[in-house]
Amino acid sequence: MALNPQKPVFQHPDLMVSVSGIRGIIPTGLSPDVIFHSLMAFGSRLKGNTVVIGRDSRPSGAYIENIAIGIMLGMGKNVIRLGIVPTPTVKAVVAQSGAAGGIMISASHNPVIWNAFKFIGPGGFFTNAEDLEGLLDLVRKEDYKPFQFKPNTDVEDGTDRIQAHIDSVLARVNISAIKRKKFTVFLDAVNGGGSFVLPELLSRLGCKVILQHCTPDGTFPRPPEPTPDALKQSSRLIKKSKADIGFALDPDADRLVVLSPKKGAISEELTLPLSFMSYLTSNSLPKKASITVNLSTSFVNDWVADSVGIPTYRSKVGEANVVAEMIHRKSVFGGEGNGGVIDPAIPSFGRDSLSGVAHILNLLALKGEDAETVIGSLPAVHMRKIAYKIAGQKTEQIYSKFRSAFSEYKEDSRDGLRLANQDSWIHIRPSNTEPILRLIGEARTKKDLESLLNKAGKIMENS
Repeated sequence: MALNPQKPVFQHPDLMVSVSGIRGIIPTGLSPDVIFHSLMAFGSRLKGNTVVIGRDSRPSGAYIENIAIGIMLGMGKNVIRLGIVPTPTVKAVVAQSGAAGGIMISASHNPVIWNAFKFIGPGGFFTNAEDLEGLLDLVRKEDYKPFQFKPNTDVEDGTDRIQAHIDSVLARVNISAIKRKKFTVFLDAVNGGGSFVLPELLSRLGCKVILQHCTPDGTFPRPPEPTPDALKQSSRLIKKSKADIGFALDPDADRLVVLSPKKGAISEELTLPLSFMSYLTSNSLPKKASITVNLSTSFVNDWVADSVGIPTYRSKVGEANVVAEMIHRKSVFGGEGNGGVIDPAIPSFGRDSLSGVAHILNLLALKGEDAETVIGSLPAVHMRKIAYKIAGQKTEQIYSKFRSAFSEYKEDSRDGLRLANQDSWIHIRPSNTEPILRLIGEARTKKDLESLLNKAGKIMENS
């Protein structure tokens, strides 16, 4: 999205602004000017008196948190300060408290030198593209509400409110069945926002927890994105442990990867279908039920949905886009293939690792099967995700070449370019969170995937 040409500070190459947030490298991209203007614009748009603020464990988090609190107080807002928490917890507290909005300070899976604002509106929903444009318009005009400090404004320690989010997750599963299993659970929180809240959830489910990287000290002991390569150490450790199952998080704990006692880290694409299977074991499907996933998500979800005779709808990539489509379709469940589980009955109504953990343990407990058996019941995922550093102006040329090479495939151009047939698909799009072009492909077999990617690779080499 093009930003204000009158404010060159918002055009810095170390800054990215999208529906996924305002994020940049500290201090060049997410500079003091960007922080100030972003917060003033957000505060000016709030139509209530209370804002919820949380952060992950990045070293720059406390610095930005204190600026955010000061500006919100200066604009006459009360602040509920949650400290180091998952993004979904901030969203849930906004919804449950009736706050005007929320601010999560986290650059998610980006390296530790990055940080970001994820702005949350009423009801706990992320700001969408229209909201973002409204915020940017205020920045362009510097049309902010004036500081209006009110003597009765206050900063509330909101740690007690975190339990309400956990309660809402527990209400979606069979607590007694899970407790009877006395699961031993391995947890790798990358020393991030889930370091306190996820162990608390597991404790309330009667689990013994093996803690790995659950000290939020400002360091990420592994790459923050929970990929199989990043989780090699945790994969080795769970195999040596006596854990029944394991989970790994990203720094703001909205993404979840499952670790198997025998295989270690499995594809993040399986987190959502496993969680959806838990929903299906515990709930009767309403008429016209559906599931919604994004355009880059595995068709393993379609396989689960087909097994109960309901359709799978697809949205643009990005949590706000998936949620909007879920609301439009009245979907009973949804999410993204990056390990993002969305249960609309939980007030975070977005990607929520607490939801995923509880649902997957619920599935194991109700089925009475171990993790290897349940995971093995799903089709294998044959997918690959590749990142290319290519200037944005070349994307249309690249799309044109793909259209020609895959002319027999059905096209979806809502978000980049997705080309699909019955047995395979490929999706090319600029990232919302990094200055790269993502290429994702999936096929029913490993051989077909290799053929698909070889064909795609030749196009990219000549672009």
